[in-house]
Amino acid sequence: MAWSCDAKRLACVDVPALPLQCLVRRQPELAALPAVIVDELHPQGVVLWTNRAARLAGVRTGARYGHALSLCAQLRAGLVPDAEQQAAITEIAELLRTFTPLVEPARQEPGVFWLDANGLTRFHPELALPAIHALWADEIRQNLRAVGWHAAVVLGFDRLATYAIARHFHGVRVLADPAQETRACGRVQLASLGAAWGIAPKLRDELERLGVATLGELAALPETALRERMGLQVALLRRRLAHDVPAPLAPELPLPEPVAARDFEPPDNNAQRLLFAAKGLLATLLPLLVARREAVARLDVLLVLDHAPSWPLQLQPAEPTLQELQLLDLIRLALDRTPLPAAVQTLRLALHGVPATASQLALWRLQGQRDPHAAALALARLRALFGEEAVGTATLRSAWLPEGQFAWQPLRKLQIQTARAPDEPANVVRLPQQPAVRPVRRLLAQPARLPPRPEGNRPWRLAPFRPETVVHFAGPYRLAGGWWRSISQTDRCRDYGYATTDRGTVLWVFHEPAKNAWFCQGFLE
Repeated sequence: MAWSCDAKRLACVDVPALPLQCLVRRQPELAALPAVIVDELHPQGVVLWTNRAARLAGVRTGARYGHALSLCAQLRAGLVPDAEQQAAITEIAELLRTFTPLVEPARQEPGVFWLDANGLTRFHPELALPAIHALWADEIRQNLRAVGWHAAVVLGFDRLATYAIARHFHGVRVLADPAQETRACGRVQLASLGAAWGIAPKLRDELERLGVATLGELAALPETALRERMGLQVALLRRRLAHDVPAPLAPELPLPEPVAARDFEPPDNNAQRLLFAAKGLLATLLPLLVARREAVARLDVLLVLDHAPSWPLQLQPAEPTLQELQLLDLIRLALDRTPLPAAVQTLRLALHGVPATASQLALWRLQGQRDPHAAALALARLRALFGEEAVGTATLRSAWLPEGQFAWQPLRKLQIQTARAPDEPANVVRLPQQPAVRPVRRLLAQPARLPPRPEGNRPWRLAPFRPETVVHFAGPYRLAGGWWRSISQTDRCRDYGYATTDRGTVLWVFHEPAKNAWFCQGFLE
């Protein structure tokens, strides 16, 4: 494994079996019993995590819960929702930021964190550098244990190496140089690796049958032969071991809590007006919280009074929520509980969030949409006023011409789609995908005839159709119908292209060889 001589220090903190540790923190009596995490409390539920006592009883991950109970009658099982795991990751990351501001959680494997370990000599100048590193790593482990988290801490130079060593060896390890890190990484068993850089169990078992059980034995094999026999996944891990390219740390910085305020001039003490102002502030803050995939766990209200001490209120819903009406009701009850000693100068709201569930986020998306039942009622009124043909919908047809590929039919009943909870976990944010080709925004009912396109590089002026000039043309792209009959039938061919004008308009145009004329089919976004 290759490093530069001036490689920076990196630490890996591994909280093994994070869901199991969450379950034990919630039910401490399970620490001494065989326990598993399942996807559902049902005999057909799948075992996702096992502790040491369960493994000694023969229970393995992937087994059915009913089969696991037949192997161990004292087995205990529990569910750990994704929101609880994300809350645990947030708690651990906040604790680690007290040791270094740069902390990167491994989102593909919850419980793994990378830390920046540079600049420690400023805090302990009286100690030698190895002693500082050992003291720092041991303090991290002891602080995590004090709040109920068991972890391994490895301080080294490389992501994969520190991760593998932390997964295989327990406790604290401080690696003096890259050579020592390479030797320690080579002794790591392939079975110790998790989702971050692990390989499929089937491939791992096949490698073990070939006598390859450690990362060092894997690194000694030729990459080409591994790719041919074991596949791309094993070959990529082998390449990562032999040709390391240090990746920079990508820390996740904590976001500030959403806060908004409203000033009153002159000061106001009317509860209804204060509640209406709070409604406006909530409408501003809740989308910020949803963008972070969080729900409101606590609402802090601060009333700055005129010539009187400020009036703080701390409101907590029964469970984390994104429902504006529920939060407004709590504010209303708090304002009605005690009369204010003075008028309010400033109303300040602060939302404290926790990871939201997929169903909460789906309900929030529904709240931002229009009422489909009200839309159906409006369309029924239009049909009664103007006739059945007044409301229609486009249906696809089989045709080669764009204007013939759809037809309008009367809309008898509005199809109401229900929101579906997202399949991805709550810590994943899916970016919008840009289409490869911009869609046509408006298709003309009848193609409009254009002036002839001049030859060469002369400008193509579209007047009298539009007072614009084409500055760029992409195409042509031939669209032919009836090609199985005769290739020479020019009456069944069109040459389409995209014409950009000097005003930024993009036209979807085509040339019809049978008429030797250009037409505009529609406009693009």
